[in-house]
Amino acid sequence: MRKILIGSLLMSMPLAGCGNSPEGPMKPGIYAYEAPDGSTHRMVFQESTYADMADNVPKPVEEGTWQRRDAQLCMTSAASGAELCFDEKAEADGGFSLSANGVTTRFSLLANAR
Repeated sequence: MRKILIGSLLMSMPLAGCGNSPEGPMKPGIYAYEAPDGSTHRMVFQESTYADMADNVPKPVEEGTWQRRDAQLCMTSAASGAELCFDEKAEADGGFSLSANGVTTRFSLLANAR
């Protein structure tokens, strides 16, 4: 079973359109989330890149770039080139959630970017 974010969390969600929107609830930092298979991950968002770090795995299980288009967070896998876009929603604790196709995943803020 693949534990990567793009593979396990996002591939079941639809792609979205294009356009530009620079602001959204996700801010660069380190976030925790639980994948659909129950594994726990840390997602590191930097200025324009991301790395999905599965717990107890020394290297990223997925990496790529992110940007905002049409008020959505779009992530492009460095390995496959697949781009997937999601609706973002701010959470009260500084985290955010990503939703598409009736599936929502919540990201809890662990550390702000410096």
